[in-house]
Amino acid sequence: MLKYDSANAFRLIRSKIGLKIGVLVVIHIIFIVTSFSILSYYESQITYLGNSINIAGKNRFLTSNLMLHMSEYFLADSSGISKVSHVSKINSAIEQLDSNILALRQGGKVQDVDLKPLPSEFFDDWNIIYQKWVSLKTILTNNIIKPNEKINPTAAVTTTTAIDKGIKTTSETRALSLVDLSNALVTQLGQFARNSSQNLMFLQTIFAILNIAVAAIVLFIVMRILKPIFALTTATSEISRGNLDISIKSTGNDELSVLSQSFNSMVNSIKNSVKKQNELTKELKNANEELKHKDQLKDEFINVAAHELRSPIQPILTVAEFLRGRKVGGRNSNGSNDAARSIEKEQELLDIIVRNSNRLRQIAEDILDVARIESGSLILKKEKFNLKEMITEILSEYQQKIKNKNSIKLSYESQDNNAIIIEADRSRLCQVVYNLLSNAIKFTDDGSITVVVESKDNDNNTVISIKDTGIGIHPEMLPKLFTKFATKSQTGGTGLGLFISKSIIEKHNGRIWAENNPDGKGATFAFSLPLDNK
Repeated sequence: MLKYDSANAFRLIRSKIGLKIGVLVVIHIIFIVTSFSILSYYESQITYLGNSINIAGKNRFLTSNLMLHMSEYFLADSSGISKVSHVSKINSAIEQLDSNILALRQGGKVQDVDLKPLPSEFFDDWNIIYQKWVSLKTILTNNIIKPNEKINPTAAVTTTTAIDKGIKTTSETRALSLVDLSNALVTQLGQFARNSSQNLMFLQTIFAILNIAVAAIVLFIVMRILKPIFALTTATSEISRGNLDISIKSTGNDELSVLSQSFNSMVNSIKNSVKKQNELTKELKNANEELKHKDQLKDEFINVAAHELRSPIQPILTVAEFLRGRKVGGRNSNGSNDAARSIEKEQELLDIIVRNSNRLRQIAEDILDVARIESGSLILKKEKFNLKEMITEILSEYQQKIKNKNSIKLSYESQDNNAIIIEADRSRLCQVVYNLLSNAIKFTDDGSITVVVESKDNDNNTVISIKDTGIGIHPEMLPKLFTKFATKSQTGGTGLGLFISKSIIEKHNGRIWAENNPDGKGATFAFSLPLDNK
């Protein structure tokens, strides 16, 4: 556990965020230590200055003590012993005062008290004091201390008249001047100490304010550094409420910026996932609707197919029953005319059977073609052939089929007599043309059907158009004309022919379309095929 925590701490230190926070903490610590050191230094200087004031004040005391011994010396009786004892006291007082004055200037340890040298601002005052002291010390040494070294104590029978009264006056005057100068120095040092104390208090206030300001700045910077965390927390709360339209601004390249970018990427991924899910849901809904529609079309197709299948089956059964009855009952022997009419009648009945059987076969083939198209197993057997020749052959066949419809005129038009060679599945294209012609004939009771073949050199295509003058395309059927099971039950048919034709044409990389004629009479079905360039 300790190893894991140490590793985490090391990673935090190595991270950019940890480095930023660490730098801020170090700066704050350095500032605190610096301010503490400066304040401690000034406090120590004030303490040392107080010691200097004490030493300067001691100068007054020592000077007063010296003056006392001088007075005792000058008032002593004429006995030599008394004079000697006072001289030694004066000499000791001189040494103490001399040492004290020098310690005030130079600093050092005085009676277990650390003393710093006198501040440079007071050197002139000290020099005046020292000059006064040297002058006083010289007078005392020359007139009191040194003479005593040459006199025998037992012979010191001198009187006060032997000492010049002027020496007493001069020494006392200079001693008093020394006291006054010491008092003045103490006063100046005290004022300096008060100023220093005030400055110290000012510095303490300044450093306190600066410490607060630095702490506030550090806190502000830390808050800015951690701002992405607060933004992440807020964004996470918004996402938990379902709001995905949110992003976090990220600047820099530290870990939080990377985390913000990752968060934005995650939100975008979620949005894309939700969007895709919504699209899939919408597609699923559309597919479901389409399935419902196809299911409805399937039901309609079943009804239509049942009707279409029943239509050819019923005549086949009826004719078959009739023929069976005729076979069972035998032939009528009323003469050759009756026999001829009977044979003609049987021929008509057999034509009905063949026609309806072919219709059944066509329905079955259409259903099989739809199955092949939907399974992708519709295979084209391509060959090169003349498209115009194929069209004319189909039209010749249909001329025979519609010979009983004298009201319909079937015609063919072409730009020129040049052959149009294409590479395609001939039988499948025949199936397409058959479907379109059958469709045109079914909806045209009176008028004309025109087949037009033309080549489009500019787009290297050939276009086959079948134009009729029938009832046209119902507006409801026009958008879904080429879809599977697209039919109106009252018109008959399975609704598979146009779907199969569209699939065949698209399999040949062509296009098929239909539209009502501009004059309002009939419709035009057309398809285009790419020409063979080989």
